[in-house]
Amino acid sequence: MEQKKYTDVVRLGHQTTEGVFKEGDFVIIQEKLDGANASFRYDVETNSIRAFSRNMELHEEENLHGFFQWTQQLPKEKIVAGMVYFGEWLNPHKIKYPQYDKQYFLFDMYDTAVCEYVDFVIVEREAQRLGFHLVPVFYQGEYQGEAHLRSFVGKTALGGKLRDEEIGEGIVVKNADYRDHFGRQLFVKIVTDVFSEVKRQKPPKDPNQPKSEEVLFVEQYVTLARVEKFLYKLIDEGVLEETFGVKDMGVILKNLNLRIHEDLLKEEADALPDGYDEKELRKVISKVIPLFVKEIFSEKAAGNP
Repeated sequence: MEQKKYTDVVRLGHQTTEGVFKEGDFVIIQEKLDGANASFRYDVETNSIRAFSRNMELHEEENLHGFFQWTQQLPKEKIVAGMVYFGEWLNPHKIKYPQYDKQYFLFDMYDTAVCEYVDFVIVEREAQRLGFHLVPVFYQGEYQGEAHLRSFVGKTALGGKLRDEEIGEGIVVKNADYRDHFGRQLFVKIVTDVFSEVKRQKPPKDPNQPKSEEVLFVEQYVTLARVEKFLYKLIDEGVLEETFGVKDMGVILKNLNLRIHEDLLKEEADALPDGYDEKELRKVISKVIPLFVKEIFSEKAAGNP
């Protein structure tokens, strides 16, 4: 049984999201929770429930801060064979949910027989049947334009807090009927500014000293939010302790340099300059990441998440 990873949720405005919504479409707007992507499924051959983080299968030791143990207490006879249950395990990240720490919120299910995510009404019924939390839904109905979508960004139904301010990470929007040119479903996200992985470009301070295309690309797409995202993934995977600090800089940079480079090639390939220098790109990335990591250290030392 291979792991089924959840589909990448693409930010609205990326070229692949063009045409994903049109007048009359039925859309679902969900709160985007700032936790760890976690899934499980029933394995008929072994009569067991197998659990997964975003990137790996879990077990007693590598357990995603208790998620594996939570799945092992589920009634196997009630878990639908052939379905992958996807949700968010609220292990503390940037946003804290004090009332829901280490709790699971179901947000989707994947039917391995037809190779598609099921209608959300099935997810709702399954959450109710099994007694699971369901990811908060802000709206279900006819698409009313981008401004309507953005009116929900920053809201939270779970009391999410960042530095004592109530805030949500953003929203995930699903158009159940949309398929791209390859016949694949596509889900879209809009996040608050503090979680934005893309920075608006500013004119150069000195036009007489132009920056290379690689530098301009990294300045726009390697942001504090992108670095933080992968830093929390290292914590979820057990590579780092939640008490990480300067002593872990070597481990952090070794992992982040590679992962962020791979993420840029996957998520931002359309924005890469033509004929860019791969060696130069890696070099610029490796210079920028430590600056953001040090900023995170400073915030952490000051008692801010």
